[in-house]
Amino acid sequence: MSRTVLLWGLWALLTALGASAVFAALYINGDRSALLPGQTAGAHHQLEIACETCHTAKPFASQAKVKKKLNKTCVTCHKDELKAGDDSHPKKKFTNPRMAAYWEEVDGRFCTTCHAEHVPEQTQPMMVTLQGDFCVSCHSKGDQDVRKNRESHAGLSFDTCASAGCHNYHDNRALYEDFLVKHSGKDWLAAHPVVEAAALPTAAKPADQQEIETYLAAIEAPAEDETINHDWAGSAHAVADVTCNSCHAAEDTAWTDHPDQDVCADCHKGAAKSFSLGRHGMRGHSKISKPRDVEKRLKKLGLPDAPEFLVSAIETYLADPSQPEVMTVQEARVDLKAEAHGEGMTCNSCHLPHREEPDHSAVTACLTCHNDDHSLSYLDSPHHNLWQAEQTGNAVPGSGVTCATCHMPQSEKKGLAVTNHNQNDNLRPNEKMIRSVCLTCHSLEFAIDALADPALVSRNFTGQPTRHIESIDWALKRVEPSEQGANQ
Repeated sequence: MSRTVLLWGLWALLTALGASAVFAALYINGDRSALLPGQTAGAHHQLEIACETCHTAKPFASQAKVKKKLNKTCVTCHKDELKAGDDSHPKKKFTNPRMAAYWEEVDGRFCTTCHAEHVPEQTQPMMVTLQGDFCVSCHSKGDQDVRKNRESHAGLSFDTCASAGCHNYHDNRALYEDFLVKHSGKDWLAAHPVVEAAALPTAAKPADQQEIETYLAAIEAPAEDETINHDWAGSAHAVADVTCNSCHAAEDTAWTDHPDQDVCADCHKGAAKSFSLGRHGMRGHSKISKPRDVEKRLKKLGLPDAPEFLVSAIETYLADPSQPEVMTVQEARVDLKAEAHGEGMTCNSCHLPHREEPDHSAVTACLTCHNDDHSLSYLDSPHHNLWQAEQTGNAVPGSGVTCATCHMPQSEKKGLAVTNHNQNDNLRPNEKMIRSVCLTCHSLEFAIDALADPALVSRNFTGQPTRHIESIDWALKRVEPSEQGANQ
């Protein structure tokens, strides 16, 4: 055998082995993040080693099938948000055959038309990957030409459609003309600004110190730390008979000093679900794909009874880094404090384990991590002054404004305050915050102007807006005031 033939044979063998290793990583198991075609957008980086969460089409499926499957997964995670926002551009609007003429320009039947993934060089705010004037594709033709049928829009360019206070593609609940007209002419600040849900109790608590002492005397509690015992006995957990063992030895398991958040979720199912919908807790979302099962993959390859040593060897070789249970601070793509790096986002990241302390969970916990100008300015803002006044008893319950007041708003359920733990629910675009938060204390005009002023937002709303959005002015010229507008 000549040396050339030997080298060619060796090259073929090494190529086959390399291809097999890559195939194993792709098909059987392993970390596939190295094969990403480009950086993921937004919070999707938390899913980078769980590719099957979004890519559900079978190998060698047609391009049309892949596209359909990929877009279905978008709705799997975002359907509740779209439903709550009364989606202005739902899929059914574009599946109508009369819209076929627009499909070649902006095909609204698919999420990925506007939100393509793995293209960081063209990804804009809200993960939009089209040019900012994409509205021109539909709203510049015939009866839909807004520059002709609306005098106020005559001189506007289409790259201003999504400016704060004008239009949002999906959620226009606070921007519909009927709503603008109904809420026009109000004072910038309500006469008695109070968040009613925040004034409600979150759960029953001991009435006084005597009740706490009586309770402690009647139970067995670890004697190592009396402070912890008193903190716990003064909480809603004690009233609900949630004892030390309920968390530290749940379901008769061995005692653990640091229970994981699954123990919290056993009782706080609603909070756990809403937490998993936001960036902080999305690693716990029920639709994130689990690690691939080596035995199942080998079975599909024609090895239904693969020996244990082979399965073990493959698992060891691939060293599959299973999807982390929680997001860590250093993974985030926003400005966070360096000293917070290494911390994982769990229930105890914001809630003290034994003591209920509103100032900690609603303010201190947020400022422990967040390092952006808006967050850092909170302590010098009028909102914080109101919160301090409420905490010291110098203002009525519900009049204070914390980070959680705006970003994790509460609602009433059976006489108790219930917190939405999805801190992204009304964050972007920020006009989503108007109906659920801002209008509680402020006028619609002030809220629109304030949220459209980046400098004011950065100062955490210390001062007055320096710009005015004309949405309400234009609406008043077009729409007659009505008691029952379609979108009020």
